[in-house]
Amino acid sequence: MKNVCLTAADPLKSWVGVSREEIRRNSVFVLFCFVLFGGIVFGALGSGNADMDTLKRLDFIFLTNFELRCTQGVLSAFVSSFASAAVFMLVIFLLGLSLWGGFAAVLIPFFKGYGYGLSVGYLYGAYGFKGVLYNIAVILPGAFVSSAVIAAASLCAFKSSLHSAVSIFRSPVVRDDPREQMRSYLVRMLKLSLFGLAASIIDVLCAFCFSWLFVF
Repeated sequence: MKNVCLTAADPLKSWVGVSREEIRRNSVFVLFCFVLFGGIVFGALGSGNADMDTLKRLDFIFLTNFELRCTQGVLSAFVSSFASAAVFMLVIFLLGLSLWGGFAAVLIPFFKGYGYGLSVGYLYGAYGFKGVLYNIAVILPGAFVSSAVIAAASLCAFKSSLHSAVSIFRSPVVRDDPREQMRSYLVRMLKLSLFGLAASIIDVLCAFCFSWLFVF
């Protein structure tokens, strides 16, 4: 009875399906998501100074060239989307191998969010409601999954880097096996890369199904 009362007394659980305890357990991941959201806000605010040439130059990293999504084929769209995700994942992976790279890994979700915010901010400002619909139908589904993957990978790299730095100061008797630590890190990053691949597939499917409805 006590557990039932405590569950019912948590309005956050009834509203969004997530309890305070679950948020508390994943507080560090939530923090990384806030860093990503901060990047989106800064990107959207900075979109007023951006033009189409800027979006084209940044497309390989941030996928900001929305006009290209409307014209390129399925294979080209997939390669572009996965290449962008692979660049982020490679940088995050390498940072996780460094003793101090984990602190730089914290900033990667910000840059990921900045690219998305820059693109959708320009869309909203230039095309209004049409840009909103394009974002919801074509960009948002894949970007949501990809952003979650980047945030999770950055957290993984941060933990790996921090664990490596702390292990230096431990007694040799209590140090973890570095080979096992590396294997675990590689497995986690590989799994997240597969989710990144899924995000690219979602991105391509949305572009294939809906991008033809929009002409910019």
